[in-house]
Amino acid sequence: MTIHELSSPVTGDAIGGWRESGAAGVAAAVTVAAAALPRLAELSRWQRCDLLLATARALAARRDEVVADLLVEHGKVRAEAEAELDTAIHALETTAEYARRLDGSMPAMSDPAKRVLVDRIPLGVVGVITPWNFPINIPLEYLAPALAMGNSVVWKGAESTPRSSAHIAAVLAEAGWPEGCVVAVEGGPETGAALAAHQGLAAVGFTGSTVVGHQIARIGGMRKLLLELGGNGPTVVFADADPQQVAEAVVTAATFCSGQSCAATERVLVQQSHYPQVLDAIVAVAAGRTVGAPDDPTAAFGPLHLAQTARTMRDHLADATARGARLAIGGAPLADAPTDRYWPLSVLDRVDAASLVFTEETFGPIVPLTPFRDESELGDLIDAGGYGLNGAVFTADLDRAFRVAQALPCGSVVINDHSNVWETHLPFGGHPGRGSGIGRVGAPYALQELSTLRSTILHLGGVGHG
Repeated sequence: MTIHELSSPVTGDAIGGWRESGAAGVAAAVTVAAAALPRLAELSRWQRCDLLLATARALAARRDEVVADLLVEHGKVRAEAEAELDTAIHALETTAEYARRLDGSMPAMSDPAKRVLVDRIPLGVVGVITPWNFPINIPLEYLAPALAMGNSVVWKGAESTPRSSAHIAAVLAEAGWPEGCVVAVEGGPETGAALAAHQGLAAVGFTGSTVVGHQIARIGGMRKLLLELGGNGPTVVFADADPQQVAEAVVTAATFCSGQSCAATERVLVQQSHYPQVLDAIVAVAAGRTVGAPDDPTAAFGPLHLAQTARTMRDHLADATARGARLAIGGAPLADAPTDRYWPLSVLDRVDAASLVFTEETFGPIVPLTPFRDESELGDLIDAGGYGLNGAVFTADLDRAFRVAQALPCGSVVINDHSNVWETHLPFGGHPGRGSGIGRVGAPYALQELSTLRSTILHLGGVGHG
């Protein structure tokens, strides 16, 4: 089997590789996962929650190892790697807490001789495909609720982060989950496509690009789908907002994980009368947030993970400037860095709404600013690109804040802070009919997404109408 070699985005050095499991590997994994379902059914939900807590403890015990691999394999700076690990541990713990308290119901019936119990039961074998940008946390956003509800999982982690995937597989084994509850398959798009199409799955969970998400939706059939896709949500800044507050928030969200987050700040729409002050404040803050190696204590963020993202940065910047935008800061990778993925934050002034950076997800450290006259002009600017994940509104007017927030076609909107604000117990996903997916992750919501309702009707006998 061919080994696809990997190099570190930090140093360019070889760091291992991955193999393609392909359709045959997926089919074998689904068979193993299906055989594990009876073993999971023997465990009560409380016992499965105890195993989630054991998984959290096993992950915490690997803290130094996991963080070290995130630095080299992914390119995150240490603070971000530690934060991802803490979030993953918290997700396991929070999922266990919510799963213990997930109640059924006993609706009344017209027949006094009958009682009905409505409860949540597992779906069966769930296929999960997760990306590279948060290779520890995002898989557990799916695996934890799936296991808590009694599903087995066939999981494909990102091919570019095999060390991170290995840590997750190891802590599940160390926690004592029955064999076959989570079967990991290795590979790239070929294996992912085979998994998404396998007819032995009751559900598919996927975090990744909108293009691939649409492909999965087209072959979804009667399966449940939980798709968390791309975003290019607007940040709307009105003239009464504090420029410094806006700048700090925008730059923070545009550089977190080097901009490689689907909820990152990308399009910034600024009211014309306030535009120069906001632009100047963002450029000033951006100048103080430097890109560097993960072990550099002065670095605010690290290199891009993939060469493809660097190419997208170049393409989007070239397209925007060709359409009349001015590059205010940034615009090219560091010349003296070990790889070509050390991109500083790039700020674009007066971006045309037809630009690629305005209508597509860049997934890198970039802030495109576009002016607008007043609220009535916002409609077409907001709708550009067709995404619907996250947005943000900055204004001192509370009525306007809620009015605009409710009008944004986004799964969540943050008022007076950046669009990347989220915690593991909150719902996260796209607005219906847009390009950012369907369903919600977030502990209490994913538990419902990854289970189904069953009504059990009991006839008491000797009473009523029979």
